[in-house]
Formats: sequence, structure tokens, C-alpha cells
Amino acid sequence: MANDNLRSRLDLALSAMNDASIENSEEVIIKIITSLEEEFGDHQKTIAEELQKIARQIENTGKADLAMDFKQRTTSAMLRLNMERRRGLRPPAILPAAPVSASVSSSSSSSTGSSISNAPSPAPSRSPVSQTVAPSSRSAQDGTQVEYLVHPSRDVRADARAFCDVLKGQKVWESSGGHICAIKFPAGPQVIIVEEIAFTCSVVLSVSNFEKHADELESQGYQIVGSVPTPSGSATVFASDCGSKFAIIAKQ
Repeated sequence: MANDNLRSRLDLALSAMNDASIENSEEVIIKIITSLEEEFGDHQKTIAEELQKIARQIENTGKADLAMDFKQRTTSAMLRLNMERRRGLRPPAILPAAPVSASVSSSSSSSTGSSISNAPSPAPSRSPVSQTVAPSSRSAQDGTQVEYLVHPSRDVRADARAFCDVLKGQKVWESSGGHICAIKFPAGPQVIIVEEIAFTCSVVLSVSNFEKHADELESQGYQIVGSVPTPSGSATVFASDCGSKFAIIAKQ
């Protein structure tokens, strides 16, 4: 059964990574995470490990770029889910019908005087996400900065050639299907070229404390309305009541 579940989620992951629609692929990624929550409850460490297994399976198919994209996007999605649950925008994770590790419980109950030492240590619900995206001590002091500029395009490949061949930029990242790419120049933030249909905002800012900034933006009336893929993972798009949009992402 475990292998069947892994295979099913692998198929979903591959379909998400190969989907040209950002919205559709994000929905599939959320579906994968919620299916893991239905199996493991709010055991975030276990869910992160299961997502790593899927990423390794993708890499084993010879698609290392898709595996990295999957890691980044699932990390960002887990962070967004946790934030939305804290704010009451989503219901809490469904508890599984059985304990996550029956073998540990059985071993603990059968060993005299060892129940405490064998019991798994509780982990904060957001720990795996924090371990993955938490900024370094250096970046924590850097403050907010413009990380990416988002350029809407009706022909991503043509604009990428112009930016690279004529303006001497360097393509450093491309999403599956080639509908989004990032161009690096000698100075300044990278430029993300996106299909016009996928355009969501014009600037992506990196912040040293994602959740703190997200909470403060919400207190000022901004709401999460979507995400935009970047070389560093999915950035979260915020919008005000008047329609102003921008995205933030945790410093790496």
C-alpha cells in the first residue's frame, strides 16, 4: 500500500511539474501535501520526509531539474498552508486513523522502563519548513531586498533570447515547459520572464523573517492571492484592497 501511495503521488508530482498552468500545478502540489496529511496527520517532519522521497523518485527518472523545482515548491506550499491554518483560512490537518509509527508504540509498551526513552520527541509543526527556508545568520542581517523583477511576456523564448543575446544577460533558470525563466545580469536583481497569462505581480522581495512580514502585511489589509515560481522556490503574492500586488519570499 505504501508503494502504491508513493507511486500515485509521484504521478501527481510529475503532472504538476509538467503543467504549463501555474494555478493547476499549485493545486496538484497542495493535493499531494493534503493527502500526506490525511495519512500522517500534522507530523510535519514525516510529511517533509515523504516529499523528499518523491523528489528522489523524480530525480531517479533523470529529471534533476524537476526534482529541485518540486522540492522548492513543496517547501513553499507547506509554509503557506501553515500560515493559512494559523489564520483560520484552512481547517487543521486531518488526524490519521492510526498512529504514525505503530512499531515505535508497540516497542515502547513492551519494554519495561523504556517508554520514555523510546517515545518520539514532539517537533514544532513548522520545523521542517523552517529548517529548509530559514535564513542564514548573514542574510538575517541583510533586511528586505528586491530579489526579482517580473516581466510579463507574450513570447517567453523570444524575450529570453533578446535579454541574453542582445542585452548580455544569462539564463540561470527555466521552469518545466519553458513558460517561465530567470535572467541574470552583472548587477541588480534577476529578471523573471513569465507568460502574460501567468503574470501576477511585478516585483519579488526577499525577507529575513517570512512569517513576521506576512503577519504584518495581513494586519495592514493585504491578503495572499497566489504565488509565482522563482529559482528560489515559489514566492507568495499579496494584494491590497485596491489591487496592488507584490510577492515576498524567505531569504535562502
